[in-house]
Amino acid sequence: MADEASLTHKSLRCPKLGGDVPFHYCETLQQGMPCERIVRCWEVYADIEAYLKARYTPVEIERFLHPEPKDKMNSLLEIIEQAKKNISK
Repeated sequence: MADEASLTHKSLRCPKLGGDVPFHYCETLQQGMPCERIVRCWEVYADIEAYLKARYTPVEIERFLHPEPKDKMNSLLEIIEQAKKNISK
C-alpha cells in the first residue's frame, strides 16, 4: 500500500464521471471537501481513513461521507462547474 504522500501523484477511474481523475479532484469535489466515495475508491492505495482523520474533524468527515441527497439536476450542475474549474487550472 502506498503512503499518503504518493496520493498526490496518483489518478484513477472515477465511477461517477467515467474517466481518470487525480486524487486532488476527489479530495475537493464537494465545495472543497472530499467526495463521498473517496474511501471506497482510494483505500487500495493508502490508509485513506487515517489520511482523512488527520485532516478533517469527525463532523466534517460525517458531512462529506454521508451528504444530504441532492436532486439530480443540481448534482450534475455542481459536477460540471467543478470540472470547468479544474480545466481552467
